[in-house]
Amino acid sequence: MSEERFDRLENQLTQVIQSIATMQQQMATKQDLAAVEQKVVGIEQKIISLEQNVNAAREDIFSLRNRIDSVEGAVAVVIRSTFVTHQSFVDDLNFDLQNNERKTRRLSRRVARLERQDLDD
Repeated sequence: MSEERFDRLENQLTQVIQSIATMQQQMATKQDLAAVEQKVVGIEQKIISLEQNVNAAREDIFSLRNRIDSVEGAVAVVIRSTFVTHQSFVDDLNFDLQNNERKTRRLSRRVARLERQDLDD
């Protein structure tokens, strides 16, 4: 075998070895890409699940707001009706007090008149 032929074979082998190394790197890159794609798919599924949870939470919050509004309305009605009832009671008491004060004044005047008449006799 000549030296020239040996050098050509050596060059060819070097190129084959380099090609094999490049192919191995490309295969590793493809495997890495496949792993990244799987991770992206997993992340997408988690995002979809998160969006569903957020939507469910929004619906729950809306339902709670409606319930709170309903309870607030009921409480406001009860408070108003209680105030109206108490105001009516207080008005009745004030009326009775005024009547009693008027009757007391009349009785005081009568007693004073009767005492004067008694003194005059």
